Amino acid sequence: MWYVIQTRSGEESGIKDYIESIAEPSLCRVILPLREDVWRKGGIGHISVKKLFPGYLFIETEDPEEVYHRLKKIAHFTRLLSMDERDCSKTFLTVGQEDEEFIRSLTDDGMMGVSYIRKKPGGRIEEIRGPLSRYTNKITKLDIPHRRAIVETDAFGKHRTIKYSLWTDADPHLARFDAGGGSATAGSNPVNYDIGIHEGDIVTDETGIYVDMEFKVNRVDPVRRIIHAKAELLGTTVSFELDADSVAVKR
Repeated sequence: MWYVIQTRSGEESGIKDYIESIAEPSLCRVILPLREDVWRKGGIGHISVKKLFPGYLFIETEDPEEVYHRLKKIAHFTRLLSMDERDCSKTFLTVGQEDEEFIRSLTDDGMMGVSYIRKKPGGRIEEIRGPLSRYTNKITKLDIPHRRAIVETDAFGKHRTIKYSLWTDADPHLARFDAGGGSATAGSNPVNYDIGIHEGDIVTDETGIYVDMEFKVNRVDPVRRIIHAKAELLGTTVSFELDADSVAVKR
């Protein structure tokens, strides 16, 4: 089940690291949801990474009592949200199923990615892909020039405003929005050729979309020319799909 940890904004990564240092993975999994934030320079989009819910961490565990016992060692500004019962026992407040499903719908491997949006010449929206596609009926503000959409929804017992970052055809190519998956075979013989990027390589994004970030290659799809990579961001390992033609191997 999921539980909530509330802490000071800016301390989330340190708390996550500390919990992971005192609790084995079999006891709990600490989740720090992140989001891609788009900012424009020269009229095109660039991506930075921010926390999705500043001041909150989530713990997935089957033994909240043991987790709480270990959390008591952490400084006073962190607490596992809970309520005291009349008999002085402790009841831990879980993340409700609806809220848990909401978080899962926003994120993929802990990251809320940008949403691709395309409009027809007349201004009508033709297509939306990504996390925003599930909540189009809750959009209260759509600002494509500034690459953002605002969704109003209830989550964690409060009315919340969620910012979705947008990506358009005017921005650099992102492999994740390519249609279709391609095939790794030609006839009955597998395609096996070297595109110069290999598992374990450290690569950088040459387009400037991800500023000053380094990625470790996890897997290469040579047919689609897509790099599956990971990066450490704000104390969390995040997965990315990168265009092989837009990265350089760091030597």
